Amino acid sequence: MKAYPLILMLVFTSAIAKAQSKIIAQISNIRNDKGVCQVCLYNNATSFNGNGGTPVQCVQSAVKNGISEAQFEHVPAGVYAIMVFHDANSNKKLDQNFLGIPKEGYGASRNKLPFASAPSYDGNKFSVPDKTTTTLRIRLRNL
Repeated sequence: MKAYPLILMLVFTSAIAKAQSKIIAQISNIRNDKGVCQVCLYNNATSFNGNGGTPVQCVQSAVKNGISEAQFEHVPAGVYAIMVFHDANSNKKLDQNFLGIPKEGYGASRNKLPFASAPSYDGNKFSVPDKTTTTLRIRLRNL
């Protein structure tokens, strides 16, 4: 009798794990192989635009031959956007000059990068269905 709740919990946990998806971000146009890429997954405009909230997940990915690949595991179905930057000096921030112009390459999930402003959530959001692998090709902009 004691094993019944345990079995039920394992079946339920297994069903949840199977209903989740994976996102792969293939990042290109990286200036050099120094540092890492900081890649964050967001599920709302507030956190994406830096107005509060936190990312769903963040990962660091190594850079080799000007490319990098980041993976997000166990992602529930939904709408997301990715923001990425090449953290060449590994200080965990997007370095900018005195005018606020990025000194390191940056990108977003749908490559919608306005010239004179930061990328928007709405311009870069994408849908993730259940039980799928979504692959995105993100090209960094270097100013």
